[in-house]
Amino acid sequence: MNKRWVMALLSLMVLGLTGCDSYPYKTDIQEIYDRNNKSGNKAICMMVGDIKRTMYPYTTYHMEGEDLPFSEKTQISFHNRVKNENLHFFTERGFFTEEWVGETDGKPLYRYDLTDLGRQYVDWALGETNFCFGRIVVDSIKRTKDGINGIGGGTIRDVYITYHVENIPDWVKEPAVYQRYRYSEKLITGEKLSGMHSYRVLGNGKLKSIGGVNGRYRWASPNDDEDEKAQQSVD
Repeated sequence: MNKRWVMALLSLMVLGLTGCDSYPYKTDIQEIYDRNNKSGNKAICMMVGDIKRTMYPYTTYHMEGEDLPFSEKTQISFHNRVKNENLHFFTERGFFTEEWVGETDGKPLYRYDLTDLGRQYVDWALGETNFCFGRIVVDSIKRTKDGINGIGGGTIRDVYITYHVENIPDWVKEPAVYQRYRYSEKLITGEKLSGMHSYRVLGNGKLKSIGGVNGRYRWASPNDDEDEKAQQSVD
């Protein structure tokens, strides 16, 4: 194989990796995101905990081992603790009412119910209480990359995008809120972020959307993580 053929083959490989094709990724991804977020306020969701709509008013409880670090053995009690912390955290921002109802083993118990503000932003997906906001706006397509699906075979195409988020309410802009859920400050300032949307390649130029940056649910950091960060900033 001469040098010219080698260069041609390498060029084809680069084209396949960088996704230099004519598929309207930007338009398609935007339409998918808007179709799944018709209100324009459900792109990003903060998970409070496994509390269904029918469980309100909700009374907290405590579990053995909830103060221990996260592990396979403590994950259920750990998440219960973070749920309790989330309820109080969002109460301070007007999303819940909070009523002291007693204590167990010296730990307080509270009863919570959603306020009008909480009902405005609540989302019940996954059988849990979540607070959602925002609309994803796709700014540009950076590149694409094809790979083999490790589960079931077939080709997966990852499309690397830049995007920003609009319709961000003021409460999300509070550093304590977006830092608790480990969001970048760029998200709340409207700056461009990098992300990825994935498709399954079906053949004959057809693609099936798998998922991307829209409609993502994120769990909070526990309070002791925030205390540690605050101490590090003081030091």
